[in-house]
Amino acid sequence: MALAYLSIPPSENTQDELAQLTTQISALQSSHDELARVMKNLRVRAARIQNSRAAVSRLPSDVLALIFEECRQTNPQWTGVLCLLGQLPMEVRLSHVSSQWRDVALSTPRLWSSIRFPFEHREDSLVEYLERSRGSLLDVYLGPWAKYPNLERTLTTVLMPHVGRFRQLVLEAVSRETLNTLLSAFQDQSAPALRRLRVMCRGTIVTPGPMTGASIFSKGAPLLTDVRLDNIPVIVPSAGITLLSFSAYPGPQFPMSREGFYRTLVACPLLTTLHLRGFIELGSQTPVYPVPLPQLRELVVNGRVLGNGLRLFDLISTPNLEVLILEDVKAHALAWIHRYIACSYPHAFQALRTIRYIRCDFGGADMDVHFLRATPSVSELVLSVDKHMRLIRLLNNSDKQAAVCGCSPMWPNLRTITLHTQGYAGSVTVGTGVPLNEPSLTMALLQDFIACRNMLGRPLETLLFKGHNATPFNNEFLWGLNQMKQFVPTEVDPWPMPGILADSGYTFDWAATAEAYSTQLRQFLSQVSAVRQQMVPVLPPNFNIQHLRRRIGVPT
Repeated sequence: MALAYLSIPPSENTQDELAQLTTQISALQSSHDELARVMKNLRVRAARIQNSRAAVSRLPSDVLALIFEECRQTNPQWTGVLCLLGQLPMEVRLSHVSSQWRDVALSTPRLWSSIRFPFEHREDSLVEYLERSRGSLLDVYLGPWAKYPNLERTLTTVLMPHVGRFRQLVLEAVSRETLNTLLSAFQDQSAPALRRLRVMCRGTIVTPGPMTGASIFSKGAPLLTDVRLDNIPVIVPSAGITLLSFSAYPGPQFPMSREGFYRTLVACPLLTTLHLRGFIELGSQTPVYPVPLPQLRELVVNGRVLGNGLRLFDLISTPNLEVLILEDVKAHALAWIHRYIACSYPHAFQALRTIRYIRCDFGGADMDVHFLRATPSVSELVLSVDKHMRLIRLLNNSDKQAAVCGCSPMWPNLRTITLHTQGYAGSVTVGTGVPLNEPSLTMALLQDFIACRNMLGRPLETLLFKGHNATPFNNEFLWGLNQMKQFVPTEVDPWPMPGILADSGYTFDWAATAEAYSTQLRQFLSQVSAVRQQMVPVLPPNFNIQHLRRRIGVPT
């Protein structure tokens, strides 16, 4: 029966009814789609009207553009962290808020002028950023740079045509080969708008020996003034460079050759600031003569430069130096610097007004008074507190002789002294700073020095204490000074690291931001490599991380 029933063909009325129902369903579906479209348009229009009533929507577009630029500059040192967490760049997130904000963002070229390739911006987004920037000057970060053919092709075909718009350029390599690749790409280029240059080489470099530098921008970079390098000789033919800095990376196994150091400095005759924190070879196959730097005003020298016995002033001539900062310099190198300055009198160092000793070792021998005579213009002194305080002792003795003879002291213009108090372990004090026993020899020497300066009519304007124990040091010092009926204005900075960095010539600027970004990326890449090595023994041979990401819905 059932089979017979199924074999009965449908009647014509049933077929007509099905056709009518199908037609009605299609008509209703079309009406539904039309109503959905109309409702969507109405909602969009209502949302726009609602947004237009908000106070922020009444801001002029130029004011909103300025706010966007300030948002992009907020905490730039954390850009790498935000990128690693999968967050979109600030300018992209701002353009996704509303149609008005998107129009303002897309019509603000400066908002798209920061490029970080290849880690943060891939080739497609790189092209989009270059188009949206519309001729504005670019801040470009290339690296950490590994040797991949597509990266070199993108650098050559996409970025290099815009090198004339580069305002700031950071190059970071991970090996000798990638460093040579990056430098050779810019060798025969012209950078008419470039003002700041940073070259870094951070990574696992197996072969020791000097890093091979190169000449870049041979066709000119007339506006370039600020150059920060790792311990790599990079020759830039720009006479306008005023700041040149060498860092300690990539390490002591990779010293800079004296020839490379000489060639780099010769290309910068108008230097006003020179920071030396790297390593320089002691020997030289060819004679290297002192590079005259008559415009140099600030010189920072780390003990690494002098650790192998190198005599720095055999390589440079700085007759008009005003600020000399010495970091972690050992006793023998410090004694040689003092002797050289004393022997240069009266032809050099007469304008030296600031001397900063950061964690320097003065050794066991007393200092020579001729050093004080050779530097008569010193007005600011920075020292680390130790139990000997040999420079303060020398100053105090010379002041006492000046008081006996009725003449002016050796450093008559000395007005500011900063003392780093981390190494001080003097008398035990109670909460008010009153010592429980006699003041330490260091404290007594400082108090005697202040009293003698006051007696000579050359009082200090400021005595600044920096360090985690600066407050108790200041309390103990002032208690003893009050007992002597003397006075000097004092200031306390209890945060040792920022204070020492500032005294060492470090400033939080564009180079510090690039350094923080580089550190974040390298730490992330090393952690990813370590996790992969741990996962390899337990994963099947055909495992693909991209397939897993797509399966669980994580964007690639």
